[in-house]
Amino acid sequence: MTTHQRNRPERSTFVDQRTGRTIERLTNSPMADLHTYYDICPWSPHGRYLVFSAAYPADLTIVHRDTLATDKGQIYLLDLNTYELRFLAENAFYNTHTGAFPVWHPTKNQVFFYTGPEEVSVVDVESGALLRTMKGGIRQLSPDGELLSWTTNDIRTDLPRGVYTMQEDGADLTLIVSTEALYELTPNNHLFHIDQMTVGNTKWTPDAQHMLVAMWIKATPDDLSPWNSALRRSIYIVSRDGSERRWLTYFGHHHSWTAAGAKVLYSGYRQHTDEGLREEPRLYMIDFDGSDNKVVIDHPLGGHPIASPDGDKITTWDDRGVLLVDLAAQSVDHLAMFMPPFDHKTHRGTHPHCLWSPDGSQILYNSAQSGHSQLYRITL
Repeated sequence: MTTHQRNRPERSTFVDQRTGRTIERLTNSPMADLHTYYDICPWSPHGRYLVFSAAYPADLTIVHRDTLATDKGQIYLLDLNTYELRFLAENAFYNTHTGAFPVWHPTKNQVFFYTGPEEVSVVDVESGALLRTMKGGIRQLSPDGELLSWTTNDIRTDLPRGVYTMQEDGADLTLIVSTEALYELTPNNHLFHIDQMTVGNTKWTPDAQHMLVAMWIKATPDDLSPWNSALRRSIYIVSRDGSERRWLTYFGHHHSWTAAGAKVLYSGYRQHTDEGLREEPRLYMIDFDGSDNKVVIDHPLGGHPIASPDGDKITTWDDRGVLLVDLAAQSVDHLAMFMPPFDHKTHRGTHPHCLWSPDGSQILYNSAQSGHSQLYRITL
């Protein structure tokens, strides 16, 4: 199969034998397909297209941090009216965790994606023309479309470690808060050296005035699995220009804003200490100002939680399948099962990264239950 032969609809449907729900399998090819991440919307601004990245599993031979990668990745659009596929870009730097990280511009018909570990390219969706390539990273575009946010943690470079923003055209690279400044805000920083601290997963508020920043603690400066550290990790809130920064809370793993940006949803533990006690995993919400930090449902949950646009529900996943949390009913239901199960324990395996459509009527996820990652969708 060549790049340009992949254009016909690949969609099919099946009934999940455990849940009884009809599931759409949106892609079906020898390529491994990934939407970007659980907090990055793959729908186009007008809702007609999904953007995703793809690569042949045999090409994933480059060791990139704790993933496998290739510089032969491709970017595709899926037309949600006809289900036809459209090739958009090639030579994408694709890894097994987040693909080539394609991100829509919120107001322009453009898609940003990685063409190297620290190189971002921008493609025009209408013409397919490559508009520009720039040095740096892309974690999120601000909702107003003006700034890219990203982080650097490599102590071996001359670039200071911390959180950066730059204009969408690559200009005005600015360190808005250093890792050292966040380290100083951290309550348990006496337990680890600053070189053990890594920051990442910046997440903009809907008004583009603040972002969440998370930290992890490495056993050594070159540790590729800092989430395994026994020490508690932290979340911070940082303003757009970095003039405001504050510690918010300890967390377990993964965090996101609610749709209005008034609360932070995160995975945590009822019993959590720096001595390694991590018991009774739960989902929490905490207000923007750090108040009213509470468990939202008394059920053992974690793993990439994301709230629906109306805030009434949460989607996440466990070892068996996609989960729907109804906060009013205080219920947890499986929507789709991973049959057969697949490897999602490391970043070399497929993470489902369940996420909501902008109108809250659908949940999109990755699954490698066919042998390699493909895109699936549930309509609620």
